[in-house]
Amino acid sequence: EDSISAMGRFTSVFLSCLSFLLFVVLLPHVSSRPAAVPARRSIVGETCNQIARGDPNVDFTFCSQSLRSAAGSDGADLHGLAIISLKLAVANATSAATRAKALLKGNGLSRYYKSCLNACRDVYADAASDLRDATGMIRSGRLVDARVYISAAVDAPVVCEDGSQEGGLASPLAEEDGDLTQLAVIALAIAVRLG
Repeated sequence: EDSISAMGRFTSVFLSCLSFLLFVVLLPHVSSRPAAVPARRSIVGETCNQIARGDPNVDFTFCSQSLRSAAGSDGADLHGLAIISLKLAVANATSAATRAKALLKGNGLSRYYKSCLNACRDVYADAASDLRDATGMIRSGRLVDARVYISAAVDAPVVCEDGSQEGGLASPLAEEDGDLTQLAVIALAIAVRLG
């Protein structure tokens, strides 16, 4: 019995030591995992902070909320954020072109107002196409070309607004104009940071 009792105590002490050793060895790895997730998430905040500080056309809250609203942004790297920002800008430009087309169906529109809506529809459709092309260019590593196409899309809201203002009218797509300006500038700034 003494040898069985001694063996039991030895086993108990051995298991306690082994458990402690595993705890000490694994603790740094377990405690570092939660820190890795916030570090990944912070890329959105860091990126938006840099962009908003560098461009008065970009609001930090708009940038961070827009990027964080997109699937995959939590774990994205800078390349992923570039793709996400371009997809958001494409969706905005496409929606604006569709809205301009719908507004054209309204009754009693002046000839000038219709010409403004047609111009807005066309520049937003072109911007959506340019942004789609830029997405493919980013994916294939053609960063300089992508920046040229994104820059062209940045001008679309200006063209839409200028046409309306020249005729003394408010832009029929004022909200879309502001959103696309910010989304395209965000995409451009991220593309510049890629290299």
